Amino acid sequence: MPVGSISASLSSLLAATVAFAIGSSVVLRDRSRDQFVLFAVFCFNLGLYHLARFFFGLSSFDVFGWFAQTISLLLPWSADRSLSSFVPSVGHRGGGRVQTTLGGLLLVAQLVALVYHDVTTLPFWALVPAAITAYVFGGLLWASMRVWRAARAADGTATAQRLRYLFFASLAALALGSPAIPGIGPIVTAIYLYFVAQTLIRERLLDLPEVAMRMLSLTLLVVVVTALYALLLVWIERDAGNTSLFVFNAAVATFAVLVLVEPVRTEIESRIEGWLFRDRPVLRRILLQLKAKLGGVIDTDEMAKLVMAELADSGRVTQASLYLMDRQGTGLVLAGHLGQQPLARLDLATRRPLIETMTRVGPLLKDVLERERERMRPEMQTDQDELLETMGSLRASLVVPIVARPEGEGATDPDLLGALCVDDERLLEPFSREEVDLFVGVVAAAAHTIQNSGVYEARKERDRLAALGEMAAGLAHEIRNPLGAIKGAVLVMEPSFSRLEADTREYLEVIVEEVDRLNRVVSQFLTYSRPFKGEMSRVATEDVIAATLRLLSEDQRARISLEPDQADRPIPPVRGDEDALRQVLLNLLLNALDAIGESPEGRIWITRSVRRRGLLKEDAVALDVCDNGPGLSAQTMTNLFVPFHTTKSGGTGLGLPISQRIVENHRGTIEVGRSDDDGARFTVLLPAMDERSAASSHGSDRIELEPRASSSHAPRPAPSPAE
Repeated sequence: MPVGSISASLSSLLAATVAFAIGSSVVLRDRSRDQFVLFAVFCFNLGLYHLARFFFGLSSFDVFGWFAQTISLLLPWSADRSLSSFVPSVGHRGGGRVQTTLGGLLLVAQLVALVYHDVTTLPFWALVPAAITAYVFGGLLWASMRVWRAARAADGTATAQRLRYLFFASLAALALGSPAIPGIGPIVTAIYLYFVAQTLIRERLLDLPEVAMRMLSLTLLVVVVTALYALLLVWIERDAGNTSLFVFNAAVATFAVLVLVEPVRTEIESRIEGWLFRDRPVLRRILLQLKAKLGGVIDTDEMAKLVMAELADSGRVTQASLYLMDRQGTGLVLAGHLGQQPLARLDLATRRPLIETMTRVGPLLKDVLERERERMRPEMQTDQDELLETMGSLRASLVVPIVARPEGEGATDPDLLGALCVDDERLLEPFSREEVDLFVGVVAAAAHTIQNSGVYEARKERDRLAALGEMAAGLAHEIRNPLGAIKGAVLVMEPSFSRLEADTREYLEVIVEEVDRLNRVVSQFLTYSRPFKGEMSRVATEDVIAATLRLLSEDQRARISLEPDQADRPIPPVRGDEDALRQVLLNLLLNALDAIGESPEGRIWITRSVRRRGLLKEDAVALDVCDNGPGLSAQTMTNLFVPFHTTKSGGTGLGLPISQRIVENHRGTIEVGRSDDDGARFTVLLPAMDERSAASSHGSDRIELEPRASSSHAPRPAPSPAE
């Protein structure tokens, strides 16, 4: 091996330092993964090789040259094992039988040369260094071709593109990283190791071009800074008389670098990004504009239209959907979409893996989740499979949660307000990390819009109810006075009913009945328009059921069955007003009795259970009222909780709206569906008290709650044929 100069060997020292640093950082990052450990072994192998070359060039000792040649024999083996680890189906082969045999023979030859140095002077020995070079180069090329064949086998997947990046980088390192190219070869090797390390750590495809872009921009920045220093310092002669001039120019150059480095770096990165990623600046500009526009929007429907329109204009999004939390806090409802129709609703109970993961972790990338699943144990893949299945149904490669961060000390859990789902179906990994951060900024602005909309809607609702209450009070006074006079006049005539004709008596009875019905309408209207007032205390739902059943007749109670509790532990109490909850249950039972009518087969069932995470972030006590009546109709579902809408003759249409408002003011909700017997099922969900709050709740607090504002994006619960 020829003796190299010190200047030429300095690049080998650089390559060795970078190799040891990268290998150490990778193995320290995650030594439990074979892929990281095998790459670290390859880095240490290269580091020892270049370190030996550096000392050989520095000292000209033949032992360092011999060590460099010998350690190079291990490079094909360590490279093949490291690159094979990127292909899961291949495993860690480490070369074939032919390669192992050739490597063993060459290693024996090197040991012979170390023991019998005179053998190196024989004419045929000149073939050994050439054989070592051919063996190393051929082995590295074989390892690279294994990556290429794996990329072709996985064509059409994100893994294939990632392997192609790795293959072309390996070819470039083989062509330009050879020690035969003095100065440049070791530097190319250092850059190659850095790129492979980033390929290992940054598993996403879009992150790799970003790394390449930053490496290129950093290289250009180094060139600019070096040129600036050279311009000011190289021409100065190095003698004692020019020391002050040298120091002055160095200070000027340093000051110029400090002033110019940031704008120059920004300009270089902007130019390179515009050259390599022409569509990325467009998406960034649109997302920044969208974030600014959302600051002036207060209506959620307008917000959804604006978001979809801007994403469509970007040209980078082919599928998008915006989901917002419904009024009851039980699911996310579709507020707007771009492209094919996605899921209309995401129930918190049935889509738990997605909801909990994005609330806890933040933005979710489908390709990252798929790679995480591959590394999971089989028993832990169930939730991940459900999560990926939900993202597939949403037609999304990126899901960004819209959350509100609670204020105050100790408030750490964010409140989920919605989610933005986006995808570009033309690409395997559509969005880079930087673009994900831009989407996070957009949903942060959307969260402020949703919160401001809630405050605005609550104020509108409060003003509306205040006006409604004033109108109701005046209307009640104006209606009840004449109603009382009408009914009183009829009752005065009651003693003489026997002398009247049958038709006349019937008409007078109709007048009394209608006066009573109208009086009930006025009373319920007053109840609906007033803010809820109640004595909030610890309430056992079994006491509410027992007290409500006592209000029914014996015949009615005979048609109602109390089913065993559907829970593996005692049903916890709730915090509420017992009288108000009794009114809700009584209304549901009366509606169910009306639904089953006089049918001898008609039955009603009451069941209690505990539903985990039934109300967003807390457990709920579920109280089911089921019947085997005619069930639900589509028209009734649409208008079930609309005031004054009724399907019963003589009904007021206010019973269920009042019940819904009472339950909502207890921070609960009413769900409606179909029972197992094709009848109606009403489920009242109330927040369950935990043991500590139940134990500390001895007294009662009188409160006055403002009614919740209805959200324009919230769907109405499904209905029942009752009210």
